[in-house]
Amino acid sequence: MAGVLVSVALVGAFAVTGGMKGGRSTNGLLYQASGLHPDGEMLAISGQTVTCEEYLFWLGMVCDNVTASMPDVDWSAAVTGDGMTFAEYAKTDAVEAAKQHAVVRAWAQQAGVALSDASTLELDAQRQQYVAYYGSEEAYLQQLALMGISEEAYDRILEDQYLYRDLYQAFCTPGSSLYADDATLTDYAAQLGYMGAYVLKLTGENAETMANDLLERWQAAEDKEKEYALICEELQQTADGIVTLTAVEDDALSDAMSALEIGGMTAVIDPYGEGTSFVVLRTEPDLSAVAETYFDVLWNQKMEEATVVTNSKLYDGVDVGAFYEKLIQLRQDMMAEMDGGAQTDDDRTGGSQSDSADDSADSAADDPQPAA
Repeated sequence: MAGVLVSVALVGAFAVTGGMKGGRSTNGLLYQASGLHPDGEMLAISGQTVTCEEYLFWLGMVCDNVTASMPDVDWSAAVTGDGMTFAEYAKTDAVEAAKQHAVVRAWAQQAGVALSDASTLELDAQRQQYVAYYGSEEAYLQQLALMGISEEAYDRILEDQYLYRDLYQAFCTPGSSLYADDATLTDYAAQLGYMGAYVLKLTGENAETMANDLLERWQAAEDKEKEYALICEELQQTADGIVTLTAVEDDALSDAMSALEIGGMTAVIDPYGEGTSFVVLRTEPDLSAVAETYFDVLWNQKMEEATVVTNSKLYDGVDVGAFYEKLIQLRQDMMAEMDGGAQTDDDRTGGSQSDSADDSADSAADDPQPAA
């Protein structure tokens, strides 16, 4: 089973409440398949509301992924050693998908980060690409209808991808209000054993001789950074600047770099027995590169610490097998109706049938692909 399913990340903090709204809307296939109102409040994650519409959208996507590999899946069968069923897996994984998006929204709200103008333009362009792909505005909206989700809800999911990127860029840009101070990044780099270095890579029969000659030349240069750029130009190599990396145990090149003091230089001759030699100048780590990994650490921390409150009355009532079986049937019915309408139009105009629907109901949610 491990080869079939992605790993299950269980909800870190799972609470229940009876004070969440049940909703009133009756629009869409997800409502017809579940009986849950799209505007109902299914989850509250780190203060962000996840509607029934969004949760059921993720649940449908998880079910699509499971049945793509296991068409005859028994939702009541155990998938893990502790007895978790496929149905429980699907419900939990849908919560995890919703949690990722909710944490992005919560973090952005806390940090005062809004969707950038550039991201807004990219979103608009992406939507136009989808419309062009499906052939018309109507055909694109039909695809959303097949997935059971409103355009407003789907746009919000897409926006989260760009909002995450805007958060990341703000966090990793020196001078930004979110950029961590140098002391924090330096301490983090020291904890993880990060090293900085300018590195020249030399190959060929004369690699060893070149390495020793270039080391002597580089050591004699007053401006080490400028000399590095000149050597790279002569060697027709890209001047990558300072490379930031972590020490690797029992690695000859890493060991040689670790042994250097800041500002120290050495030639590492054929450390891997492949005829490649290196010339290294040890530096402080590039803190902007450290910030990128530090962002990932904070992201994982926020995911782990996220509080998940569930509307138990709604959540516990979801029968995954029944929901998905009905959703598939509704998709098939809608596709048949769409195909019938397209055929009628073709008969009238003599045109070809629209390809707005996918080949099967199981693949109806594949395009456009949302972020997980």
